[in-house]
Amino acid sequence: MAKFRSLLLVTLLASLSTVIAESWKVQDINIIISAPGGNKKAEHKLEYPYAVQDLTANPTDVLKFSFKIDNKEKPHQAMVVFQSQDEFQDEIMVAASVKSSGKGRFDLNFNKADAKFKYGTRKYAMTFLVGGPKIDEPYKYTLGNIEVKGPSSNPASRPARLLYQAQPEIHHQFRADQKLINTAISGLFTFLVLTPFAVLFILWSKLGVKFEPLQAMAAKPFDLINAVVFFGSIAGMEFVFYNYWTHVTLFPVLQALGGLTVVAFISGRYVLSAVQTRRLQRTAGSAKKEL
Repeated sequence: MAKFRSLLLVTLLASLSTVIAESWKVQDINIIISAPGGNKKAEHKLEYPYAVQDLTANPTDVLKFSFKIDNKEKPHQAMVVFQSQDEFQDEIMVAASVKSSGKGRFDLNFNKADAKFKYGTRKYAMTFLVGGPKIDEPYKYTLGNIEVKGPSSNPASRPARLLYQAQPEIHHQFRADQKLINTAISGLFTFLVLTPFAVLFILWSKLGVKFEPLQAMAAKPFDLINAVVFFGSIAGMEFVFYNYWTHVTLFPVLQALGGLTVVAFISGRYVLSAVQTRRLQRTAGSAKKEL
């Protein structure tokens, strides 16, 4: 039992020492207000939890802030947050650079700092924050208050507050339909396109058109059916192309052409085979007559 109590006591002491070791150790905190020429107007050396009061600065002054961290673990971020003590509660964060030795500092020139310092004379609460990835509890120290006077000329204007409310309705304006070409011009080009077909039919009428193949196919119903199916599939392809040019999209066209192509291929083979058979029979008959 005594050994168990001793072990428990050692464990508690070890846990306590670990907690103490994992807290931030910050010292030598110093605030200096200096004029543009470098003359010190005020200097305060702070120790937690002491807070400085009634600190003032002109718009051309420089606030110099320095500190030292004694931990082996270096902070990931160290900053001073200035929060305005008015209805707006503006927050301005000024980050400090920390060297490997643990010394950190920043120089804040109010003339070149955030525009929020130029919204007129305001009082700010200063809070010093230190944090890192390996120490859970951040270091927080309320340094005190400082009154920063606004610029005597050309003060910065505060942007208007964003009002989250219903906005005016947006009316979309779509592009107007494309104007069609004049009917007379389109009719002229239609006539020019059809002219070669008219010339073709005229030449056929002068040369004479023979319907012997159709008559031969009529004698064989199977060949006639193949011929009708073949020419019908060709006409169907032309009809599909017409619909594609007018209103049908690409994928339905590809589906229709896929089916018509198979039909045209199969029926076309039978038609060409029948034509070739009749041609060979006619050639053999002519040879017998010559003999």
